[in-house]
Amino acid sequence: MLLSLRIENIALMDELDIQFQKGLHVLTGETGAGKSIIVDAVVLLLGGKAQKELIRTGAQKARVEGVFDISDCPAAGAFLREQELDDGDEVILAREITLQGRSSCRVNGTLLPAAQYQQLTGLLMDIHGQHAHQSLMDEKKHLAFLDATGDAKHEKLLQNTKEAFTLWQEKKKLLQQLKRQTADAQERMELLQIRVNELREANLIPGEEDALTKERDIFKNGEKIENSLRDAFEYLYDGSSAAVESLRRAVAALAPISNLDEEYSALQARLDGLYYEAEDAGLTVRKMISALDFDPDRLEEIRERLDVIRRLSRKYAGASTADMVEKLGEMEAELSGFETLDDRLVKTEKEEKQAANDYQQAAALLTASRKKLALAFEKEMEVQLKDLNMGGTRFQARLQPAPASQHGLESACFLIAPNRGEEMQPLSRIASGGELSRLMLAIKSVAAKREGIPSMIFDEIDTGISGKAAQVVGEKMKMISRDRQVLCVTHLQQIAALADCHYLVEKAFDGSRTHTKLSVLEGEKRVSEIARMLGGEEESAKVHAREMLKEEGKQS
Repeated sequence: MLLSLRIENIALMDELDIQFQKGLHVLTGETGAGKSIIVDAVVLLLGGKAQKELIRTGAQKARVEGVFDISDCPAAGAFLREQELDDGDEVILAREITLQGRSSCRVNGTLLPAAQYQQLTGLLMDIHGQHAHQSLMDEKKHLAFLDATGDAKHEKLLQNTKEAFTLWQEKKKLLQQLKRQTADAQERMELLQIRVNELREANLIPGEEDALTKERDIFKNGEKIENSLRDAFEYLYDGSSAAVESLRRAVAALAPISNLDEEYSALQARLDGLYYEAEDAGLTVRKMISALDFDPDRLEEIRERLDVIRRLSRKYAGASTADMVEKLGEMEAELSGFETLDDRLVKTEKEEKQAANDYQQAAALLTASRKKLALAFEKEMEVQLKDLNMGGTRFQARLQPAPASQHGLESACFLIAPNRGEEMQPLSRIASGGELSRLMLAIKSVAAKREGIPSMIFDEIDTGISGKAAQVVGEKMKMISRDRQVLCVTHLQQIAALADCHYLVEKAFDGSRTHTKLSVLEGEKRVSEIARMLGGEEESAKVHAREMLKEEGKQS
């Protein structure tokens, strides 16, 4: 049960604190006052989509916090203990959104992933939004409505069927892929074998084209290289004025004076180092000259090898030797895969057949459960409809075969016969707006009873009804509120008069900004609000309002 709600910076609300209790709560007020915004805030609290448009203009973030009493919701208590979030009979939920689009979900102050958070909130409250009853017009949704009235065992069958269908489809897709591969395998294998042989024969080494290109460039400049090295050797070592001989003489010339001054000694040592360095460089150049080998046969080998590499590179879209070596490995692996393709095909065919059988068995169990559920649902619906002044209405949840899907092997269609002696007809064809509202209320009542949800919110479920229909809808909500908390946004005085707690939502201007405020109505204030809803002359409307409240024993 929701005990309190705090709303900060949502729409026209700066700060709003609301206290709740057991029973039926109604929110009334002029159109546009912000009644449904309070419902939007609760939807956000329960894990609904975080829309930054909800944030009040000028604020950077919005926050909603709710305190729930879970003493009458053992499933919620079990969930909290499992998540190590248990904090007694109360739980505090908080949701925050920012202008940057970020949002957070907290349970008792601890951040929780959205999926787990919604798993918890789904145990605490059910919301019937505006125009939700129109979804009854879509027969594709009838099966989900029926399943929602099932127990935990039925829910497990739904999950088993979904998982079995998913596995079956995965195996089916894999089998189709393998069959296509088998059909194309021979042609593909021949092509792969040709390419693998070609690359194996080439015996490529990653990066070799760069090394070969460098070696070829040296061969092409052989004469220039040899002449340059011989000139360098002559200047360094072998000529009449070679650098080595000149440095040796310079060192010898400084010998007589090197001991006279440190500066002379340092210069001699420096020239002596240059002498040995020049001598070493000269010997290195001589080795280079000796090592020169510009064999024209080797140059031809290099050119032929580069031609092979470049031809293969063009064939493989400009690939480098490293790329082609990698491609060879991939093609060899693919060829190896083809060798086991037949075995894989046989194995997958067996697995697909087994997955299909598993799905059929799971779906058959679900079908049997749905048949029992449909019979019980029909009886419960007719009891609920009787409470809603539709006592002569017959209701049927008809199951009919449907193509295999994650939802099973059938679809559902709700049929009604509003009057005795009439044939059953699809609800989507003949139900009026008022009947749809009452039918949805009946469905929600059955589902909530089965699921044990302690709180329900109805946002303008009275749309399209008035008079006697409005009275019976109100009485039904009143009846539901004996076992669970009910919050209702309404425009109808018949429903407002039945409330255990009546809130008025109003817009107010403080001189600079408009904001939404909420107040609890009692006594004459409540009389005045119901009189406004009646829409008659002020005094006569108040008299009528007092009579309505007196009838319900709610006159303060």
